[in-house]
Amino acid sequence: MDLQGSVRVDGQTYLWTGMDSPAVGDRSANTTHTRITPTRSIFTMQAGPLNLTITYLSPIEPSDWTLQSLPFSYVSFEASSLDGQTHDVQVYSELTAEWLSSDVPNWQNIPVQWSQRSTTDSIFYQIQFQSPQKFVEIDRLTQDGVVYFAAAAPGVTWQIDSDVNCRGQFHDHGKLLNTSAVGTVAVYSIAHDLGEIQNTSSPVTWAFGHVRNPTILYSAIPGSVTRELGPYFVTHYGSNMAQAIDDVTKGFPVVLQRAIAFDEAIIGNASRISPEYADLVSLAARQTMASLDITVSTGTDGQPNSSDVRIFMKDNGATTPTSRINPVERIYAALPMMLFFNASLVGPMLVPLLESQDGSTVQQPYAALDLGVAYPNATGARNDPNLGVEQSGNMLILLYAHARFTGDGSLIAQYYDLAKRWADFLVNNTLIPGDTQVSADSETVNAANMTNLAIKGIIGGYAASLAASWLSFASSSDQSHLLGVYGDQASWALIYNVYADRLLGTNVVSEAVLHSQTNFYKSLLASAPAFGLPIASSSGVTSAAWLLFTAATVLDDGVRDSLIQSVWNRASFNQTQGALPDAYDVRTGAIPGDSAGGQPSLGAIFSLLALQ
Repeated sequence: MDLQGSVRVDGQTYLWTGMDSPAVGDRSANTTHTRITPTRSIFTMQAGPLNLTITYLSPIEPSDWTLQSLPFSYVSFEASSLDGQTHDVQVYSELTAEWLSSDVPNWQNIPVQWSQRSTTDSIFYQIQFQSPQKFVEIDRLTQDGVVYFAAAAPGVTWQIDSDVNCRGQFHDHGKLLNTSAVGTVAVYSIAHDLGEIQNTSSPVTWAFGHVRNPTILYSAIPGSVTRELGPYFVTHYGSNMAQAIDDVTKGFPVVLQRAIAFDEAIIGNASRISPEYADLVSLAARQTMASLDITVSTGTDGQPNSSDVRIFMKDNGATTPTSRINPVERIYAALPMMLFFNASLVGPMLVPLLESQDGSTVQQPYAALDLGVAYPNATGARNDPNLGVEQSGNMLILLYAHARFTGDGSLIAQYYDLAKRWADFLVNNTLIPGDTQVSADSETVNAANMTNLAIKGIIGGYAASLAASWLSFASSSDQSHLLGVYGDQASWALIYNVYADRLLGTNVVSEAVLHSQTNFYKSLLASAPAFGLPIASSSGVTSAAWLLFTAATVLDDGVRDSLIQSVWNRASFNQTQGALPDAYDVRTGAIPGDSAGGQPSLGAIFSLLALQ
């Protein structure tokens, strides 16, 4: 997505993001430092005689669902003189309708409609397709969204025109024309004249939003009546986006202070474990929270119903043209972050999964894997009998975690019969899963009777009576470690599902087993590649999520830190592009063909914090 930004200093223009193409004579500012926090990406640059600080802020407001559901982020600009002198400064930013479409080669040919509006407090653009496709995604980007680009009103000029005209106007004159051209491929630009300054007295800020209302097309049971669910923020703003935007632009100073406090709390806690761990939680937070849509239904009175909340997770990072909705194994992986931020997020995420299976006329004995494959269409539960142990274990662990961390057992009470059905399935199938029960992990080379899969079912079904038998099947012949596959003495795996046992305090796996497994990981790490241990001895691929689950199960801080370090090594690897992936090759860092970066499963990185 195109975002262009420049600053004009004493008549010379420098780019702080984007490219001088088509060329208007802009130079590039020189980036001197980068810092990533859970909510912010902060770039320090030099533009001639000025030091610049450019901050990209995506607020995380887990306890205020109005703010969390309001899909706006900020870019802010600060400047200070390097030579102690005053300088004549103007600053510029623009975006294009590319923000509406992932069809990068052809977005300029898709007709759009736009408006430019001013309120007492803000100036903003509203941009959308002339013919939006409702509830349709192309290459994982919705085709019915509305893009907003806004700034606080005082001292602002604007212009809608071709890129060369808008950029050239700012380059030559330091201000825009407050006009819109007709019949051009437009950029939407905003400029601020800061005058003669040594330092900015407060940040210059732009706000960017991508709003979908309605957000989700929801069918509790396949084939049943569908409902359109809206974003939670409509409970406060209704359809008054101008008021929402005013609150966004005016609210930046307070939002920034909350973000700084939020960042400091997380980084402070994580730094007690290691600096590398603090870096990793900073990378994971926005990536996971960005996958969530907090929604409400509409009541019979036509008003949004704030007591009827459902949360949907989009499986970002897939290589398919569309994305799964509420993928259960991803929710399970992201659980530590949600518990650490606000455990109340978990319940509304489970509700649509529970509703779709409790009311189904075809009652499978095991849990479903998701609510569909074409986000934002939640078309009902999808089942896979081969994932029965995997997903039933996941759902029961999620239900218990929600009840334990919130103190609210209402979901378990309401869906007791459904949960019991899954627990009964696990009791009958998890100890000897055979070759019909497999893991949902694409990184795993599935085999019959996988130790890690079996223990998930035992924990999920709270079938502690099976633990002794499991240990006898899963232990190596010398009793030094757990096998990856029952009876295969050459096999081993990351037994990451033991994390759920520690998280929930179920004590199915003894401390003696954890000690021996810790020592075994230690021996493997002595010769492990830079990017860590693979998920199993049969695989050359690992998972950042499961490495961090595993790190929270070991009883030696040195082993823990080595597992963290291996994920940090991949996160800081500069020979690949894109967001931090969950799955990658342990030797090359390459991402498997069925995966990409940006998965919500990286909420698993908060595994250690969730235990505190």
